[in-house]
Amino acid sequence: MSASLLHTPGLRATLALLLTLAAAAWPGRVMASEMLVAELEQRLSRVGVDEVNLSLGGPSSASMVSLSQRTVACDLQAVSLSAQLARGSGSKAIVDAHREALRAAVGSCTGFVLALHSPKEVPKVCASVASWTVSQMARELRRRIKSIEADELLRTSLRGKACRAAYVYELHNTRVGLRVGR
Repeated sequence: MSASLLHTPGLRATLALLLTLAAAAWPGRVMASEMLVAELEQRLSRVGVDEVNLSLGGPSSASMVSLSQRTVACDLQAVSLSAQLARGSGSKAIVDAHREALRAAVGSCTGFVLALHSPKEVPKVCASVASWTVSQMARELRRRIKSIEADELLRTSLRGKACRAAYVYELHNTRVGLRVGR
């Protein structure tokens, strides 16, 4: 299914209906989480980014945590939604929470996350995750750099180059580079 098809109101309504029917047949947290994303997408089309972010509450609300977990797990629908919501101008804490989830996701589904961002936005998602320790950060930044270098499409694309440059800069110019370099 192409990304543009997911943004048509008719398909979103159909998807929401199917998810509701599936929830009746298969209750559980996974289905509730899928319904959350579908419902947030519908709300986004009706009221806009800042209103959806406001409705999510705080970064530790159940809805925000669920969306973040699905984004980190590279659920493509959740990643796409988080990328849109990260462009909000309202609640800084919520926007930062979306960006943090995208930073974690870019380690597993790099190409998809980068495709959702302009080259100018890439450095915001190609950065370390706040919860990493210094040693985790150094190890993960190096792993991500090697992953980009190993993927010809990422290595040669404008977004891939921007992401690699952001990781290299962080590795050499932040607390990681200062401590690891000694």
